[in-house]
Amino acid sequence: MLRSHQWLLLGVLSLPILSGCGSSSHGSESGTVAPTGLGGTPPTAPVTPPKAGPGGGGVTGVDNKVSATASVGSLSVAVGASQTISITFTSADGLPITAFSVYGSLGALPAGWVAPSSLTCASVGPGSGCVLTLSYTPTVVETGTLNLDCVYVDNAGLPRTPGPCLTLAYASTMTNNIVASVSPSGEVDAAIGGSKQSVNVTFTTDDGNSATALSLTLGALPAGWSSTATGLSCVVVSTGSGCQLPLAFSPTAMSSGTLTLNYNYVDGSGLARSGALNIPYATAGNGTVAASVSPAGQVNAAITGGAQSVAVTFTTAAGKTATALSVLTDLSKLPPGWSSSGTTFSCASVSTGNGCQLQLQYTPTALAAGTVSLRYGYTDAAGNPNFGVLNIPYAATTNDNVIGTAAPSGQITAMLGAPGQPVSVTFTTDDGRLATALQLTSSLTALPAGWSSTGPFSCSVVSSGTTCQLMLSYAPTGVDNGTLNLGYAYVNNAGESKSGSVGIPYQTTTNDNVVGTANPIMLAAVTGSSNLVAVTFTTDDGNFASALSADLSALPLGWTAPASSFACASVSVGATCQVVLTYAPTAAASGTLAFGFSYVNSAGTTKTGTVSIPYTAAP
Repeated sequence: MLRSHQWLLLGVLSLPILSGCGSSSHGSESGTVAPTGLGGTPPTAPVTPPKAGPGGGGVTGVDNKVSATASVGSLSVAVGASQTISITFTSADGLPITAFSVYGSLGALPAGWVAPSSLTCASVGPGSGCVLTLSYTPTVVETGTLNLDCVYVDNAGLPRTPGPCLTLAYASTMTNNIVASVSPSGEVDAAIGGSKQSVNVTFTTDDGNSATALSLTLGALPAGWSSTATGLSCVVVSTGSGCQLPLAFSPTAMSSGTLTLNYNYVDGSGLARSGALNIPYATAGNGTVAASVSPAGQVNAAITGGAQSVAVTFTTAAGKTATALSVLTDLSKLPPGWSSSGTTFSCASVSTGNGCQLQLQYTPTALAAGTVSLRYGYTDAAGNPNFGVLNIPYAATTNDNVIGTAAPSGQITAMLGAPGQPVSVTFTTDDGRLATALQLTSSLTALPAGWSSTGPFSCSVVSSGTTCQLMLSYAPTGVDNGTLNLGYAYVNNAGESKSGSVGIPYQTTTNDNVVGTANPIMLAAVTGSSNLVAVTFTTDDGNFASALSADLSALPLGWTAPASSFACASVSVGATCQVVLTYAPTAAASGTLAFGFSYVNSAGTTKTGTVSIPYTAAP
């Protein structure tokens, strides 16, 4: 008669008591405890029996939680500076929590963070007796998220390992400067009685990061100068033209000099700073010739097929006429990449308008920057010989691309029910030169299920290094796989608006087991016969396991196998992973054939199992 066999897997949880948690030197009055280890191995909380109710049969404890509160909501520290913060752990509902410990994450903090190697508190209540102190001293510009893992025993006496009990966003900034630029650039010239010369002063930061609280007060201006404002105040200063001071120069008498503007601000690290801008000016005389450039400011062109046309227009103030203008610089010997329609340039007369205009072209073939200096001579309206110099700054740019690189690389794998898998996406340019105005075109509030982000994301400047980084987390709530696609837009080094995307493949794994099933499950044989038993290996959830191997070299008397060992590269469902054993008894016998096997489950964990086959042999 065949009997059914039922196998029962009994799990045993071993929970050693945390070192020192019950001693008087680590009581809840002080709240903090000296480090007890490196923090690399998660400690396990001691199991306390549930509390009996008044009648002896009920449970009065509750499964309460720990609440972690940082002394700052988010953290921003300048490179080279340091800030200390405190994390206070309390009971969320006021009921006592015991055997509390911060583990693991304290032994592997991000760069720049310093903390004790571990923290344990014998008891955590509604007060602030359990406190962890950390410090952040960044050495590079970066953003990131600090996660702290904790373990404790709740009021019901149940051990809890909830994973991160605190997530804190942090960033480092540069000690940047506010710089002022003047349009038009160079010396400001205007004629007596002529049209006033409008001047705009624009304030920006030298690294594109924000500075704050810029203030400028206009005192007594030099003769001929005026403004529609009495000063300037800008709450935030970064790039663009959002912080401008309007000025005008309209002289009534011959004069020259320098207008000095002093201003104060707070840089990106929070340090109070000051700066000054000097604007040279002069009164234009009888038909003084001035040269202007279009496009204004620095001339930029890309080195691969880029070309920038530049027009230099010569005019006089107050409508007076100058004569015999000629460019004295040899136009055949311009800097590399520059060209002109001829080797010389001249105009018989110069007044207002664009009747006297020199056409240039900038087509760089190599990365370079410099200044084109054009010296010119003419005869002013009074018949006096005169000279002038025009300086044109230029730079070669690259038509570079912004690339997003995910870490860890390849497919992101996270186990169902486990703490989230951190994922970072670092944006860099493919040539190391600057790109600007990077922003995501994909919504971080509409990510696939299980994915989350710390919040809005943008980078004003992108080059090499890890200063532009998006932090993500993947914590699946169901078995899933797919690709997270993130689109982004930016302005490359050549000033062109471009876009790109980064794809992050992901999948969910489970902590599955491999089971070996024999057919038949129990063998009754007679001596002199040959009996086949097929052992099939499958996973208990249908997901894949890998690297299965079994040792078949020590089988009982009468049992044989095709080889001394058996292996399968992958295991799932079906009969693809199967070994057939043979039982040919020569004498009466009874016993159990048992052999062990090992494998790697879908979560990447190496595990073992045993196959047992009861058998008998009769004459």
